[in-house]
Amino acid sequence: MQNLDAAKGVMAQPPPDRKPGNLRLRILSALVFAPPVFAVIHVGSPWFDAVVVIAGLLMSWEWARMCCDGEYALPGWLLTVGIAGAAAATMAGTPLLGIAVVAIVAIILVLVGRMAGGGMAGYLAFGVVLIGIFTVSFLWIRDFPDSGKELTIWLVLAVWFTDTGGYFFGRAVGGAKLAPRISPNKTWAGLGGGILLASIWSGFWLTADRDTDVIFKVAAGAIVAIVAQFGDLAVSAVKRKFGVKDTSGLIPGHGGILDRLDGMLMTAPWVAFAILSSDRGWI
Repeated sequence: MQNLDAAKGVMAQPPPDRKPGNLRLRILSALVFAPPVFAVIHVGSPWFDAVVVIAGLLMSWEWARMCCDGEYALPGWLLTVGIAGAAAATMAGTPLLGIAVVAIVAIILVLVGRMAGGGMAGYLAFGVVLIGIFTVSFLWIRDFPDSGKELTIWLVLAVWFTDTGGYFFGRAVGGAKLAPRISPNKTWAGLGGGILLASIWSGFWLTADRDTDVIFKVAAGAIVAIVAQFGDLAVSAVKRKFGVKDTSGLIPGHGGILDRLDGMLMTAPWVAFAILSSDRGWI
């Protein structure tokens, strides 16, 4: 386990570039995991719900260990209980109750952290909010009447195109860094590439909706790409704070579940809010 001094030392050093062999491993892992992921999206509940809940619980475990110097003590259990409670409420048809559970557990984590005298309370509370709201939103989107499956596929692939565009455009073009203190390998060129691919994908996939203007479709993809970057940078900032390169080694070549789904953590809530706003006539 790393102590605080070691963590600070890691913070000062940018993470090394990924090796070519690691890229091949990332591609192989993606090819292995993609078919079952899209299969559960297609069949929906209960298989989709089970996968999302398991992913949420694993992310809570990764987050707790990251913030607690590799340990999984009481705060970690509270974080996991919060995610499980939020998911259970959402699957029972009460997503607002799920959000309330997330808020309550976040407050409890802050109070427990202050009583324990640790400095990780705010980070643990941020984790339960980030992962909990994602879990509630993602479950709600897939269960949305008539178009839930299509919207879920669109969102997952929009984030994937964002990551893909960011990686390849960033490597090919290089240039100015996007957030050098948080994620030194990310560039503005990569962000632009991610926005481009996500926008093209969005315009293509959403063409079935004849009532929606093409400019709106492309803009939706661009916004998803930008929001995905915020989620990615948020997780990267916490990893850098605690001197962690990967949240775990559960996915070969990718790191942990958090490392793979960081772009989804903020996009799912944003898309859920956009769907709700459109359905209620707010926009």
